[in-house]
Order: sequence, then C-alpha cells, then structure tokens
Amino acid sequence: MSDDLIEDDFTNRPDNDDQAFHYYEKRFRAELDAAMQALQKKSSVDYWDSYNYFMQTYVNRVLAVVDALDLDVLEHWVNNPTQANDQNNFQQIKFDIDAVCIKLKVRYAQRVRKSSVHLGGDARNKIRDLINKIKLTIEGIDISLARKEALMGKLNAFATEVDRDRTRFEAFGALMIEAAGMVGKLERTLRPVRGWIDSIAKLLHEANVLEDNRPRVPSSARRIEAPRKRISPPSSELWASTEAPKPGGDRDDEIP
Repeated sequence: MSDDLIEDDFTNRPDNDDQAFHYYEKRFRAELDAAMQALQKKSSVDYWDSYNYFMQTYVNRVLAVVDALDLDVLEHWVNNPTQANDQNNFQQIKFDIDAVCIKLKVRYAQRVRKSSVHLGGDARNKIRDLINKIKLTIEGIDISLARKEALMGKLNAFATEVDRDRTRFEAFGALMIEAAGMVGKLERTLRPVRGWIDSIAKLLHEANVLEDNRPRVPSSARRIEAPRKRISPPSSELWASTEAPKPGGDRDDEIP
C-alpha cells in the first residue's frame, strides 16, 4: 500500500463534504483491497503482521478525513485513537465505516431530492429541444471564446442533469446566472435565449408543482394492520341449550 496518494486525488474532491468522504474512503478502500489480495500469497507467519498494518493504515486515513471534514460520524473512534488502533477492533471499525457510507449516501440523497424534480417524458423532450436552440444561438454569436465556453459549459452541465432521473435546480440556476451576464450586453441577439430559459423555468416549475401535489399515502394507512385476535373455538358449554330444563325432565326422552 503506497504511503501517499497523488495530490490531484485530494484537490479534485467533490465540494460536498459527505461526498468528499465517499471520494476519499473509496480510494483508501481500493488500496486496502489490493493489499489484502496480494497478502493471500504470504505465509501465515507474515500474514497477520501485514494485515494489521494495512488495516491500521486504512482506519487512520479514514478517521483523518472525518476529523478534517468535521463530520458527525465515527466520533467514538476519532475520540479514542488507542481503541481505533487496537487490532481487535478493526473488524468492528470496518463495519462502522460501511454503515457511515450508507448513512451519508441517504442523507445526501434526501438533500438532492428536496432540491430537484423528476421530469416526465414530455417535459424532458421539450427542455432538450430548448437546450438545442440555445446552443445553436450561442454558437452563432460573436463573443469572446472564454465567455462562449463558460456559457456552453453551464448549458452542457444542465443538459446532463435533464437526462438524470431527477434534475437538480442548482445546474439550472448556474445556467441562468451565466446567461444573465451576457444577455445584458447582447440584448437584441440573445433575446430569444432569455425567452427559452424562461420556458425551461416554467417547465421545471410545473413539474415541481405536480410532484408537490401528488397525493401521498398517510403514514397511518401505510402501517400494516396487526393480525386480528382469533376467537377460540366455542366450548361445549357455550353450545348448551339456553332454555331452562322442563320440570321433571323431558318426557319425550322417557321410555314408555
């Protein structure tokens, strides 16, 4: 296992800290898995010394990332480095790291869901058509290459979002900001672009309203009803006649 990662692997991390944790952990885990694979060829004498070294390196790196990003996870191990370096705890720490990965993925997905919308096929096709119109217009205008590439970059990023299951509003917002700075200088030439961007915004708004108004099943209705208590079979006593016995007995039963 190498002592250092290439510096670009650190600087190219995602902006979101939760995603950055996954970014680093995935690389540390890949190195650990490769080392463990090579370790299978070693003798049993050398195996455990190497295993403990690789695991300790992996754990320390992950905990260093948690500390650097100030994440609210793995706090026990961060605050108790002696226990974290105890070989008897490595398996449990690995399980805890796996659980943190799931937790952060769910947490990030919840945030993305609140700031994104699912586009139906018709809305998605309309937005794609508007994106193509904007591209053709931008390619034909006389502006600096840097400004043109900046706007095309934001447009392509938004086009990628449109093809996802959920389109994030952040990408569209970045496109609007970039386009707003250019429309003011080229009002007449880029006036259609403003109209097309407004049309995209309207389609996103309509999809969001539709999603917000979609009927949701109340939590109480989603609960599985507990099985009803079964009534015990009636005893013979319950099936006995409720009529009072005839005085002197039932004459119909007497033998003549």
